[in-house]
Amino acid sequence: MFPMLRVIIILLIGCISVLGNMESVDAQGVIVGRLIDTDTKKPLRGAHIFLSGTKMGTQTDHTGRYALRDIPPGFYRLVVSSIGYGRKTYGLQMGPGDYKNIDLSLKQVVYEMVDLDVLNDDKWRKHYQQFEELFLGFSEEADSVVILNPEVLRFDANFWGRLTAEAIAPLQIVNNALGYQITYYLKEFKYTGRRTWWDGEPLFSEMTPSDSLQQARWEANRREAFYGSMRHFWLSLLNNRLDEEGFLLYNVRKSAHPAFEDTRRKVGIDRLIEEGEKAYLHRVQYSGSLEIIYTREGEDLRYLDWARDLQRGPIRSQVSWLELNDRFITVDADGEVVEPYGAIQLGYFGFQRLANLTPRDYRPDGF
Repeated sequence: MFPMLRVIIILLIGCISVLGNMESVDAQGVIVGRLIDTDTKKPLRGAHIFLSGTKMGTQTDHTGRYALRDIPPGFYRLVVSSIGYGRKTYGLQMGPGDYKNIDLSLKQVVYEMVDLDVLNDDKWRKHYQQFEELFLGFSEEADSVVILNPEVLRFDANFWGRLTAEAIAPLQIVNNALGYQITYYLKEFKYTGRRTWWDGEPLFSEMTPSDSLQQARWEANRREAFYGSMRHFWLSLLNNRLDEEGFLLYNVRKSAHPAFEDTRRKVGIDRLIEEGEKAYLHRVQYSGSLEIIYTREGEDLRYLDWARDLQRGPIRSQVSWLELNDRFITVDADGEVVEPYGAIQLGYFGFQRLANLTPRDYRPDGF
């Protein structure tokens, strides 16, 4: 195994996909419905409704009605929010060509006033700097990502080496490296010194480039963010294209006795994948950890700094590990792990965070 520190990160980003059981998995679905006030039963106008992790979002009209169209098969988080009301998240399964009528309701809440003075608090600024690095990441792309409303964040660091964060309003994020604006509804964020995990609902929208050169730069950065990512790995694995896409895959098992070395064997998809409940769900099960080597791109110098492995130079591959939190995980056709916190990400997968995240339906040309 490569001599690098295996820093642990646990991520749940955005949405979870579970596909419906129909003949064609390419047919697009539709969700329509009406949103009302829970108490008054009156329609809510201008409320935001979107599918987490995607660019698919809309607002309710004056009658409270909404429609989301062209939805690929999957299990999505449908997020509903409105100023002055609580936020709700619904998990729903969309089969190919499904047409769903989903009526919703929200209850009024009293929000805490945003305190702009936190920006002048030294302790808050220290916590924010730590959060920003852990949340956005340490890659070069992270330098070009800005949280426009950091004042909505509240931190708790009562225990040494630990940090928790909550947001009293959605985070408004601009990724100038990839050309995305992201509205991020942070549900949970925790850091314990060696592990970072969070859960949230991102809605992506593409920014308007100033010229063709900026558009080309964004496209190049999006391609780079996708290739070698965990989504790229899962899609390559499920389509039996590991070799063609530049991945090497090993199963590493730690020895139960200190006198014996760990075992490391190359593994094929037939040893990992079984069909799940639906034809487009795949159950992945293994012991130990998966060592995933992406051979078509080398390490970033910043990765060595992040992994505290500065005693060597960068290698010509990117190495990651995945360890299961339970007996198995389920991976859908979009390359999404269904189970929340189902897999622990180590190595390069842990290094790449929100700054390198693309929408779940993004695919580079030619992939």
